[in-house]
Amino acid sequence: MTHPHDIGPAPPSRRPTPGEPEAVFDALRRDAVTALGEVLSTLWDEVETQVERDALGAAADYMAAQDARLAARALRMRAPVLAASFRAAIEAAFERWRSATPPRPAHDAMALMSEGQLELHLAVQQQVDLLEHQWLGRLTVLDGRMAGLASRLGVADGAAHPLRPLVPVQAFAGLLDPDALPRDLRTRLFEQLGARLPAVLAGLYARADTLLDTAFGPVAATPAADRGGRAPAWQPEGGLVEARVDAADAARTVRPAQGPLSADLARLLAAGGPDTSDPDPQGAELALVRAQLHRWRAQLARMAAPHSEEASARDVPPGATPAVEAAKLLSVARLLQGDDPSPYARVLAGDDRRRLGEVIRLELARGLRGVGVDPDRAPLSGDDEDAIDLVGLLFQALFEANDLMQQARDLYGRLVMPCLKVALTDESMFSQRGHPARRLLDAVTEACDGNTGDTALDRDLLEHAGRLVDRVVEEYETDQAVFALAAEELRERLDQQRRRTEVAERRAAEAIHGRERLQQARRGVADLVAERMSAQPLTEAVARFLDQHWRHHLTQTWLRDGPDSPRHRAAVAIGDAMIGIDLDAAAADGDAVAASLRALQGPLADCYASGGLDAAAAREEVTRIVAALARCDAPRRMHTPLPEDEALDEPSDPLLRLVDGTATPAFDPTIAARMRQLRPGQGLRLIDEHGRQSVARVAWISPLTSRLLIVNRRGVRRMVVSPEELAALVGAGRALVRSIDAPFDEAMKHLWQHLSAANDDGDSMAVG
Repeated sequence: MTHPHDIGPAPPSRRPTPGEPEAVFDALRRDAVTALGEVLSTLWDEVETQVERDALGAAADYMAAQDARLAARALRMRAPVLAASFRAAIEAAFERWRSATPPRPAHDAMALMSEGQLELHLAVQQQVDLLEHQWLGRLTVLDGRMAGLASRLGVADGAAHPLRPLVPVQAFAGLLDPDALPRDLRTRLFEQLGARLPAVLAGLYARADTLLDTAFGPVAATPAADRGGRAPAWQPEGGLVEARVDAADAARTVRPAQGPLSADLARLLAAGGPDTSDPDPQGAELALVRAQLHRWRAQLARMAAPHSEEASARDVPPGATPAVEAAKLLSVARLLQGDDPSPYARVLAGDDRRRLGEVIRLELARGLRGVGVDPDRAPLSGDDEDAIDLVGLLFQALFEANDLMQQARDLYGRLVMPCLKVALTDESMFSQRGHPARRLLDAVTEACDGNTGDTALDRDLLEHAGRLVDRVVEEYETDQAVFALAAEELRERLDQQRRRTEVAERRAAEAIHGRERLQQARRGVADLVAERMSAQPLTEAVARFLDQHWRHHLTQTWLRDGPDSPRHRAAVAIGDAMIGIDLDAAAADGDAVAASLRALQGPLADCYASGGLDAAAAREEVTRIVAALARCDAPRRMHTPLPEDEALDEPSDPLLRLVDGTATPAFDPTIAARMRQLRPGQGLRLIDEHGRQSVARVAWISPLTSRLLIVNRRGVRRMVVSPEELAALVGAGRALVRSIDAPFDEAMKHLWQHLSAANDDGDSMAVG
C-alpha cells in the first residue's frame, strides 16, 4: 500500500525552539499519536492467529473457543475503525490535559460494575501497574519535565500528563465491549498489548526527553507521588481508588511470565537507594534486599550465644571449608518435603518462638546428617543461607499480614519445603510477580484469609486448597508447572466464589440502601406529620388518621416515587385537605365538609389501600371520621405524633467498642474528612485487640448516608460504618487505609520493613 510519505521526501518539520511551549506540546502530541498508533499494527491479526491456534486444542470447551474466534475475527475486520478511534483517544487525552478538563468517568463509582467491566478494569490496572514500574525511573524524570511544560502552558498542576502508560492502555480498553468480550480473548489482547507497548514507550520517552531538554533545558526530577502530578492534600497509601477494584484480583486477569515488584515495595526499595533506571531494576532491588538480609544476619550472629548450635555453624569463616553441594542440599530438601510439617506449623502458629529460618536450618542439618554429611564441616553457601532466611521471613510475614486460621498454618507448613526448593534454584520467586510459586501462595492465602469454615462453601474451598497443596508436595521435583497448575485450578475456584460473593455484596448493599431509604422516608414523613398535627387542635379521629394511615401512605409514596413526585405531593394534599375539613367542621360549615369529603373519596380509598385495608375496613375508618366531624362541638386538642421506631439502625460493630469502650467513639474531624474521600474498592487493614491484621476493602458507599460497607478479601461483610466511625478506628490505630497488594507482595513489603527496622535498631544499639 502506498502512503503519501512514500512519494518523495517528507517536508521537514520545524523543530521547536526554546520558549515555544505550544510548539513543544504539538510536537509531543504528534509524536505520541504516531508512535502509539503503531501499537495496533498487525495486533488484531496476531491475536486472531493465536486464538485460532488455541481453538485447535480447545475440545474441552468448544463453545468458548468458537466465541473467542468469532470475536477476534470481528475485531480484525474493524481494524481501520479501531485504529482511528485509538488515535482519537490519544489526541483527546492530550487535549484534556491541555485544557485541564477532567476525563469523563467511565463508570459510576457508587454503582457496582458488571463482571465484564470489572475484569476489563482489572486488566487495565494490571497492565498500567506493570508498565509504570518498568519505567519508574524514567517516568519520575519525565513527570518533572512535563510539569515544567504545564507551567509554561498555564495548565493547572495536578493532572496526570498524557505520556504516562495509563493513556494508551485506557484508549485500548475503550475499543473493547467489556460485556461481550470472551475472557480468553481479553487475555490474548492484553498479552499482545503488553508485548508491544514497552518498545514503543521506550522510543517515545527518549524522544520526549530530548525534545523537552532542548526546548527548556534539564529540570530536576520530581517524585511521581500520584502518577504524574502534584499530590492532593491527602492520599491513602496506594492512592485513592476511583472504581471498585480488588488489587489482589489483578494477578488473575493478566499473568505475565515475568513482572515487576509491587508498587508499594518498589517505592520502599527506591527510597532505600537502588537506581530505578537500572536496566534490570528487579535485580537491583533484590540485591538491596539481600544486603539488608546480610546485615540482619550478621547482627544475629553477634548477639547469639557462642555455644548455640546456629551460631557455631555460622562461626566457620567463609571459604574455610567447602559448602554443601547444591544437589545434595536439594536432595535432602526433597526427602524432607514429605515429612511432618508440624515444626514449621508451630512456628507459624506462634507456639514455637524461634524464627522459621532457624527451624528450617535445623531440619536441613538433621537431613544432611542422615545422608552422611556433617553440616558443621560443610556449611551452607551464602546463597543457600539467603534462600532459607528469605523463605522463613516471607512465610512469617504472610501470617502477620493476613487473618489465617489453624488449617491455613497446616497448609503453609506443608508448602515450606517445596517453596524452599524453588528458592534454592530460582531467586526470581522473590522479584517476579508472575512466578508460579508466588501465584500459588497468593491463591492459598486468599482462600484461607479470614476463612473460618463456617459455611459449606468455605469448608469446600479450604479442602480444595488442601488437596492442591498435597499434590504439590507429592509431585514437585524440579518442574514449576506443578505450582502453575495448582495455582490456576485454585484461582478458578476463587473466581467462582468471587462471583458468588459479588452477588452477596450487591444484595447486602441493596438491603442496606433499602433500610436507609426507609429510615429517610420515615424521618421525613414524621417531621411533616408532626408539623401538621401541631398547627391546630384536631379531633381524635382526624389525628388518628394523620398519625397512622396518612403517615404510612406518605412513606409509601416517598419510597416508590420520591419526595418531589406528583404522587407524593398528592398524598400530602390528602392530609392537608383532612385538616381543612376538620377546621370547617369546627366552624359548623356542613356543606363545605360534605363537599370536601365527597372530593376525597378516591384519594382516601388509595390511602387506606396502601396500608393494606380492604374496602370494609376502609369504610369503617371513614365512618368513624364522619361521625366525629358531624359534631361541631366534638372535643379537639393538640396531638403529639407517636415516636418513630428506630430499630432499623445497624447494630454497632464490636471493633468500634475497642476504641474507647463506647459504641460512638470520638473522632478527629480532619481524619473524617479524609475518610469521605474514599471510593469503593479502597483497601483497608483492620487490626483486632491482639494486634492481628486482616485485609478489608470498601465494597459500597451509601449515596444517602455516606456509610461504608466494608468486606474482607473474600467479600464477606465485616462492618458498616460512617466516615466518622471509620475515622475513630483510624485514629485509634485499629484501621489503616492503604492499597491491597497481592499477599506475596504484602509479605515482601513486611519482610523489607522488618529487616530495615531490625538493622536500624541494631545500629542504634551499636552506637549507644
